[in-house]
Amino acid sequence: MRTSVKSRQYANLLLSIAEQKDALEPVFRSLQTFYTRYRQEPTLKAFLASTKVDASDKIKVLGKVYPDLHPINQAFLAQLGEERDMKLLAMIVLSLETAFYKRSNRVKVHAISISKLSSETIDRIQRAVQSVTSLKADFTAEVDQDILGGLTLRVGNTILDASLSSKIARIRQTLIHS
Repeated sequence: MRTSVKSRQYANLLLSIAEQKDALEPVFRSLQTFYTRYRQEPTLKAFLASTKVDASDKIKVLGKVYPDLHPINQAFLAQLGEERDMKLLAMIVLSLETAFYKRSNRVKVHAISISKLSSETIDRIQRAVQSVTSLKADFTAEVDQDILGGLTLRVGNTILDASLSSKIARIRQTLIHS
Protein backbone atom coordinates (compact mmCIF):
# COMPACT_ATOMS: atom_id res chain seq x y z
CA MET A 1 0.00 0.00 0.00
CA ARG A 2 1.30 3.46 -0.86
CA THR A 3 2.50 5.50 2.09
CA SER A 4 0.23 8.47 1.27
CA VAL A 5 -2.86 6.25 1.25
CA LYS A 6 -1.81 4.53 4.47
CA SER A 7 -1.12 7.92 6.10
CA ARG A 8 -4.58 9.21 5.16
CA GLN A 9 -6.14 6.03 6.53
CA TYR A 10 -4.30 6.43 9.82
CA ALA A 11 -5.32 10.11 10.05
CA ASN A 12 -8.96 9.34 9.32
CA LEU A 13 -8.96 6.49 11.83
CA LEU A 14 -7.51 8.74 14.53
CA LEU A 15 -10.07 11.47 13.83
CA SER A 16 -12.94 8.95 13.80
CA ILE A 17 -11.92 7.71 17.24
CA ALA A 18 -11.57 11.32 18.44
CA GLU A 19 -15.06 12.17 17.12
CA GLN A 20 -16.55 9.16 18.90
CA LYS A 21 -15.01 10.40 22.15
CA ASP A 22 -16.07 14.01 21.43
CA ALA A 23 -12.41 15.05 21.42
CA LEU A 24 -11.78 16.06 17.80
CA GLU A 25 -10.06 19.38 18.46
CA PRO A 26 -8.07 18.33 21.58
CA VAL A 27 -6.70 15.26 19.77
CA PHE A 28 -5.76 17.32 16.70
CA ARG A 29 -4.09 20.15 18.65
CA SER A 30 -2.33 17.74 21.00
CA LEU A 31 -0.77 15.75 18.17
CA GLN A 32 0.33 18.92 16.36
CA THR A 33 2.11 20.16 19.48
CA PHE A 34 3.67 16.76 20.14
CA TYR A 35 4.88 16.41 16.55
CA THR A 36 6.85 19.67 16.84
CA ARG A 37 8.73 18.19 19.79
CA TYR A 38 9.05 14.78 18.15
CA ARG A 39 10.90 16.24 15.15
CA GLN A 40 13.50 17.79 17.46
CA GLU A 41 14.16 14.79 19.72
CA PRO A 42 16.03 11.84 18.16
CA THR A 43 15.76 9.82 21.37
CA LEU A 44 11.97 10.15 21.30
CA LYS A 45 11.93 8.93 17.70
CA ALA A 46 14.07 5.93 18.63
CA PHE A 47 11.94 5.16 21.69
CA LEU A 48 8.65 5.17 19.77
CA ALA A 49 10.09 3.15 16.89
CA SER A 50 11.64 0.57 19.19
CA THR A 51 10.23 -2.94 18.97
CA LYS A 52 11.84 -3.81 22.31
CA VAL A 53 9.52 -1.54 24.30
CA ASP A 54 5.97 -2.79 24.77
CA ALA A 55 3.09 -0.54 23.64
CA SER A 56 1.67 -0.31 27.17
CA ASP A 57 5.07 0.88 28.43
CA LYS A 58 5.23 3.47 25.66
CA ILE A 59 1.82 4.79 26.69
CA LYS A 60 2.93 5.07 30.34
CA VAL A 61 6.14 6.90 29.43
CA LEU A 62 4.36 9.25 27.01
CA GLY A 63 1.80 10.05 29.71
CA LYS A 64 4.52 10.94 32.21
CA VAL A 65 6.90 12.80 29.92
CA TYR A 66 4.21 14.51 27.81
CA PRO A 67 1.23 15.02 30.14
CA ASP A 68 -0.44 17.37 27.63
CA LEU A 69 -0.45 14.62 24.97
CA HIS A 70 -4.04 13.42 24.69
CA PRO A 71 -4.54 9.78 25.83
CA ILE A 72 -5.96 8.88 22.42
CA ASN A 73 -2.72 10.13 20.85
CA GLN A 74 -0.63 8.23 23.40
CA ALA A 75 -2.32 4.97 22.41
CA PHE A 76 -2.18 5.89 18.71
CA LEU A 77 1.57 6.59 18.80
CA ALA A 78 2.27 3.40 20.75
CA GLN A 79 0.30 1.39 18.19
CA LEU A 80 2.03 3.17 15.31
CA GLY A 81 5.35 2.04 16.81
CA GLU A 82 4.06 -1.53 17.18
CA GLU A 83 3.05 -1.52 13.51
CA ARG A 84 6.51 -0.18 12.59
CA ASP A 85 4.93 2.81 10.90
CA MET A 86 6.50 5.69 12.87
CA LYS A 87 8.20 6.76 9.63
CA LEU A 88 4.74 7.77 8.41
CA LEU A 89 4.11 10.23 11.25
CA ALA A 90 4.99 13.34 9.20
CA MET A 91 2.57 12.36 6.44
CA ILE A 92 -0.07 11.36 9.00
CA VAL A 93 0.13 14.78 10.68
CA LEU A 94 -0.23 16.48 7.30
CA SER A 95 -3.22 14.30 6.37
CA LEU A 96 -4.64 14.85 9.84
CA GLU A 97 -4.65 18.62 9.36
CA THR A 98 -6.49 18.38 6.04
CA ALA A 99 -9.05 15.95 7.43
CA PHE A 100 -9.51 17.92 10.67
CA TYR A 101 -10.39 21.12 8.82
CA LYS A 102 -12.87 19.29 6.60
CA ARG A 103 -14.57 17.52 9.52
CA SER A 104 -14.73 20.57 11.77
CA ASN A 105 -16.09 23.00 9.14
CA ARG A 106 -13.12 25.28 9.62
CA VAL A 107 -10.53 26.83 7.39
CA LYS A 108 -6.97 27.68 8.34
CA VAL A 109 -6.27 31.41 7.97
CA HIS A 110 -2.79 32.84 8.37
CA ALA A 111 -2.14 36.58 8.17
CA ILE A 112 1.18 38.33 7.68
CA SER A 113 1.35 42.06 8.41
CA ILE A 114 3.93 44.70 9.19
CA SER A 115 2.60 45.17 12.73
CA LYS A 116 0.48 43.28 15.21
CA LEU A 117 -3.15 43.15 14.11
CA SER A 118 -5.77 44.60 16.43
CA SER A 119 -8.49 42.32 17.76
CA GLU A 120 -11.04 44.36 15.74
CA THR A 121 -9.09 43.70 12.54
CA ILE A 122 -8.83 40.00 13.33
CA ASP A 123 -12.58 39.86 14.00
CA ARG A 124 -13.31 41.61 10.67
CA ILE A 125 -11.07 39.18 8.79
CA GLN A 126 -12.66 36.18 10.50
CA ARG A 127 -16.19 37.43 9.72
CA ALA A 128 -15.24 38.11 6.08
CA VAL A 129 -13.71 34.65 5.68
CA GLN A 130 -16.77 33.04 7.25
CA SER A 131 -19.16 34.97 5.01
CA VAL A 132 -17.24 33.97 1.86
CA THR A 133 -16.42 30.36 2.74
CA SER A 134 -19.20 29.47 5.23
CA LEU A 135 -16.40 28.05 7.39
CA LYS A 136 -15.13 29.23 10.75
CA ALA A 137 -11.66 30.78 10.51
CA ASP A 138 -8.90 29.16 12.55
CA PHE A 139 -6.76 32.30 12.68
CA THR A 140 -3.02 32.78 13.21
CA ALA A 141 -0.94 35.88 12.53
CA GLU A 142 2.67 36.87 12.26
CA VAL A 143 4.55 40.12 11.91
CA ASP A 144 7.00 40.50 9.03
CA GLN A 145 8.68 43.86 8.40
CA ASP A 146 9.79 42.71 4.92
CA ILE A 147 6.31 43.10 3.42
CA LEU A 148 6.69 46.91 3.91
CA GLY A 149 2.93 47.40 4.42
CA GLY A 150 -0.44 45.92 3.63
CA LEU A 151 -1.43 42.35 4.41
CA THR A 152 -0.98 38.83 3.10
CA LEU A 153 -3.64 36.25 3.90
CA ARG A 154 -3.50 32.53 3.35
CA VAL A 155 -7.01 31.08 3.50
CA GLY A 156 -6.77 27.32 3.18
CA ASN A 157 -4.64 26.89 0.05
CA THR A 158 -5.43 30.32 -1.40
CA ILE A 159 -3.03 33.23 -0.95
CA LEU A 160 -4.37 36.78 -1.06
CA ASP A 161 -1.36 39.08 -1.30
CA ALA A 162 -2.11 42.77 -0.75
CA SER A 163 1.34 43.57 0.62
CA LEU A 164 3.24 46.62 -0.51
CA SER A 165 6.31 44.53 -1.36
CA SER A 166 4.31 42.40 -3.83
CA LYS A 167 2.76 45.50 -5.41
CA ILE A 168 6.23 46.99 -5.91
CA ALA A 169 7.43 43.70 -7.43
CA ARG A 170 4.48 43.70 -9.89
CA ILE A 171 5.19 47.30 -10.89
CA ARG A 172 8.86 46.41 -11.38
CA GLN A 173 7.89 43.45 -13.63
CA THR A 174 5.54 45.67 -15.63
CA LEU A 175 8.27 48.27 -16.19
CA ILE A 176 10.81 45.61 -17.19
CA HIS A 177 8.44 44.08 -19.76
CA SER A 178 7.41 47.49 -21.22
